[in-house]
Amino acid sequence: MRYKSPISEHIFIFPFSWKSSSQLPERLFYPHVELKGKSFDHLKQWQVHYSTIEDDQDYNEFVYFYKPIRSALYTFEKEPIIVRNYVFKHLDETQFFKLHIKEQLFLLDIKQIRLKLYKTGIGLLSFELLNHHYLQLEEIEAINSFSKMIYPPILPLEKARNEWFPESVSMRLNKETYIEELFTADYYKESLTISPLIMFILGAPFVCKEKEKSYNRIVIEPILGNQMFCCCIYQSPLLVDAIEKGEVAQERLERFMTLNKKMSYSATSSYIKNDYSIYGINRFMLLCVTKEWLEGKLYNQLVTLVLMQRATLLSLSTEIARISTLPKYALSEAISSIYEIYIQFINQLYFKEVTEEGEGARIYEELTKSFKIEEELKQLNFEVDEVHEYATLVEQAASNMKVQLLTIAGAALVLPSFVTGFFGMNIFKEEALHWWEHKQVILWLNSYVLLPTLVVTAFCIWTKRKHMKYFVMKLLLISLFLMSMIVTIKYGCGL
Repeated sequence: MRYKSPISEHIFIFPFSWKSSSQLPERLFYPHVELKGKSFDHLKQWQVHYSTIEDDQDYNEFVYFYKPIRSALYTFEKEPIIVRNYVFKHLDETQFFKLHIKEQLFLLDIKQIRLKLYKTGIGLLSFELLNHHYLQLEEIEAINSFSKMIYPPILPLEKARNEWFPESVSMRLNKETYIEELFTADYYKESLTISPLIMFILGAPFVCKEKEKSYNRIVIEPILGNQMFCCCIYQSPLLVDAIEKGEVAQERLERFMTLNKKMSYSATSSYIKNDYSIYGINRFMLLCVTKEWLEGKLYNQLVTLVLMQRATLLSLSTEIARISTLPKYALSEAISSIYEIYIQFINQLYFKEVTEEGEGARIYEELTKSFKIEEELKQLNFEVDEVHEYATLVEQAASNMKVQLLTIAGAALVLPSFVTGFFGMNIFKEEALHWWEHKQVILWLNSYVLLPTLVVTAFCIWTKRKHMKYFVMKLLLISLFLMSMIVTIKYGCGL
């Protein structure tokens, strides 16, 4: 039976990291530069969505958030790009979503499919679905299992399906386009292959395999594991009353929140209650069980902010680990590129408060606690400081080497300058033009140029490191020094 009003709304958000295969050096991390490129204005299956105020709902949403938060959520024309917003442009009235799980088939409406690309190299793909048929808690739970379909959490697939992994997922997007995911990929060869259904929705130029990377491709990678975040609004006055009266066990509610029937009970979720609704919050789901239907768009945006922050922190940490293995000559520039993104993230995308509305503020606070945003930020600060200190040491070592080279060059000129100053500039006036033919000039160069240069060089670069390179250098310096001394003692200094 199809009900006129929605029974539940399910918003599934897939966070991923992205890198554009542009002409920038691969060692650098400049997604904020790449996002300004014209190629992002013309993604094949997506229409750029600029925010405007055209009705009451647009206005209410706009004023709901503090001013700095709006730039982190919406794209405005002729303003600096922090996030690009897109909507899927091929949906029509024939659309539907079908989920097959545990021998049950669920049919839902596709309200919208959205895409956000952030300047920090993070993307968020959102599926917004409406349920007009299914009333029971177990049915809502089964629908929410779609969040697990990025790739199987465990093999074989029969074992994964015991943990709410779908048997198949299909979508009709329009009259011409029907796609189905049966999870038949060879997961031994491509262990973390993102579902072809998701990749089809993203379309060109997005790819999920490094080997497919080519110019103007965008390589994506899951950043928070195999599970999408689920934002679920479920209208059920009976369930709200049952929870308030204690007729629904806390353990049952907790298992619903984590989509795991076999988990041992532990309270990992937070709950917020008011007269009409009960909110459950953890790192997998934002659940709202309500007596009256609510528009979920604003709370979906709260989730978007926290997911973006968590994914950015993990992405930056991964990039820091990557650049720490780069050659020393490339380290400083790579760290500067990371630090630039880090500063922009702190100033433009990290928020402790986002709205003055009490319920929304509490939900945002609980979401940030569930994702441990504060702890992850402190850890990232530590990693940034450590790698910055390492880069400083590398630069100091390079500067010391330059000073040593200048010292050696200076030593090579001091004695010749002194001798020529003492005896006059014309001591080798006749021999200077063909110095290699005159023994006296060669002896002079050996005694007053080569010998002091060798002494200063040995002093500058001598080290106790037991490494073959340093051993060979020491052996070479000692050999040249002894040869120069023998020549000086045996044949004189040329004066």
